[in-house]
Amino acid sequence: MRLPWQAPEYERVCDDCGCAWRVPRQFARRHLQSISGFDVTSHGWQTGADRAQLKAEVESDMAVNEQAASFAQCPKCGSERYTQHAVRS
Repeated sequence: MRLPWQAPEYERVCDDCGCAWRVPRQFARRHLQSISGFDVTSHGWQTGADRAQLKAEVESDMAVNEQAASFAQCPKCGSERYTQHAVRS
């Protein structure tokens, strides 16, 4: 659920060529994720189901990271240098 004062999207402007593009809020902020949330027992992985769950989580995170990376570059020149501001409709 989005809070009313949060912008639904952000606009990024390339510092190199001036091109502007919109980014959904979920990809506008950089999040650091750790693997500390994985459920590993003291005896290591117990079943194939645990490994399958880990694999699914890793693949899901990779897909989200790829999508976020597509918004991190200027669509015109490919630069990763930009300024960002909230867009409120």
